Amino acid sequence: MFIGIIVNPKSGRNKAQKLAERCQTLLIDRSHSVLIVNPHDLTPTSEIWNTNRLIIIGGDGTVHHALPKLIEHQIPFYHLGTGTSNLIAKELKMPKNPAAAVNWIEQGGQTNLDVPTLDGVPFLIMCSFGMDAGVIHRFEQSRTKSGGFRNYILPVTKEFFNPRPASIRIEYDDETAFDHPSANLTIANMHSYALSIDPCPQADPTDGLLDILATRCTTTLNWSLQTNLSRFRIPIPNAHRHQTAMLQVHAQSKPIVAQFDGEIANTPAMPSGILELGNSVTIKISDYRVPVITKPNPA
Repeated sequence: MFIGIIVNPKSGRNKAQKLAERCQTLLIDRSHSVLIVNPHDLTPTSEIWNTNRLIIIGGDGTVHHALPKLIEHQIPFYHLGTGTSNLIAKELKMPKNPAAAVNWIEQGGQTNLDVPTLDGVPFLIMCSFGMDAGVIHRFEQSRTKSGGFRNYILPVTKEFFNPRPASIRIEYDDETAFDHPSANLTIANMHSYALSIDPCPQADPTDGLLDILATRCTTTLNWSLQTNLSRFRIPIPNAHRHQTAMLQVHAQSKPIVAQFDGEIANTPAMPSGILELGNSVTIKISDYRVPVITKPNPA
């Protein structure tokens, strides 16, 4: 087979490149052709899009940025996670091991994942509006070269003392609606989340539905308590939950920050990841699907 490897060399505190080279050696030893590409060097006409299968080495952001081309070319991929959270790899139970990656590439099956879109831009894990998104915005603005959860301490602290809850109206495709002037909104395609936080434990990326969680966050103490409840899968009091294939989010009384897959949600209607007052965006399960490599059957 012709195997592509997309590797973010800075991921995993610069360990990703070594993992890519180890994967390359194992694949060549098994008579495969291999092409390694840095995501910053990807072009629409790159030969990587002609490969049979892909190993993506990096964090969730590396997968997120490759997603449009994965959809277009329908190349089954394996995520060898070397980022801070590696939520996609955890959701799909993909080991962080070159030998396992090569085994999956050679012997694994294939399934298709739902691809939601926010304002027409695809994502895989989840999107959110409110304080969770506020942390991501602050993180991106203060990102340093070193990785790890320590980089989130300052963004979380800043959001705690200067919170940005979402003043929202949610309208569903069945014409029901939900209003709240101060909320944290999570729209999940997968149930994995950083630090074992699991706000939508029923989310399934193959069921054709998005899992919605809107919690009333009038204070940062509410937000902190709800976050900790989600870590232990304890029901959040007075939470609004829903499953749907499509919804619209309206900014009611002030602009609201948004993120998807741990990145600032830069979309046509939100070029800076902020939904301006009076505007709305649509989030839906698209007609797209993206193929992933599944675990090989035991011998």
